[in-house]
Amino acid sequence: MIQVPQWVRETFDGYLVCEFTTVKSGKPVTLPLLPFYLPDSGKFVVTSSILFSKKAENVKQNPKVSLLFSNPEGSNAGKHAVLVQGIAHADDSDLDHGWEKYLPYWRKKEPYIDAYLAEREKFGWFWKRIVVQVEPKRILAWKNGDTSRSPEVFGA
Repeated sequence: MIQVPQWVRETFDGYLVCEFTTVKSGKPVTLPLLPFYLPDSGKFVVTSSILFSKKAENVKQNPKVSLLFSNPEGSNAGKHAVLVQGIAHADDSDLDHGWEKYLPYWRKKEPYIDAYLAEREKFGWFWKRIVVQVEPKRILAWKNGDTSRSPEVFGA
């Protein structure tokens, strides 16, 4: 597990979305996703509806991914910038319930999620979700988002 300072962890917890990048045919594909930081393991989780499963397919082809925390809009975090480079694993073994263990993290970032869960039957395909877990290998962090300076580097 990569140890990082508190301000980096607050970025992980506070940013609503990150820019999640996979690789397809040698080219980066970036999408905004809701990330969950798991402090006990130091890993990250993102989930994806099977309706939007291309990112999970990309991970299966090439597990190298990145998560960029660069836009604090809609978040309750400072304006730091953090890039996580890691290895991902897409798990589609339990599309109906495998993601539910991450609901506490989801509720923390989007408290209104329960209103959508109450209507789960109406949006059935949306709630069939693939879980993508990312193990960080290197983390680059720019305090106060000052990318004109060299980042603090953690990990390999």
